[in-house]
Amino acid sequence: MTAPCRPRLSRFTCRAAVSFTAGTAMGAVCWGLGLTAPAPTLLGLAGLLGVGIGERAATACGALLAHRRSRHRHT
Repeated sequence: MTAPCRPRLSRFTCRAAVSFTAGTAMGAVCWGLGLTAPAPTLLGLAGLLGVGIGERAATACGALLAHRRSRHRHT
């Protein structure tokens, strides 16, 4: 996504809207083809929650490591 979004909340909102739209479109395609979900809904939602938490943790760890590296370079 290359659209310039000034505040961080707007960037999050743009990404969330794109994700929601893509998920809705895929759901409509699966419904139209008569396909069922490969996992129960609760299990799928738990997996998505795990992916979200893992992404946040990896981002936080990367930022922490970058901060420590930059602090060591300046001393």
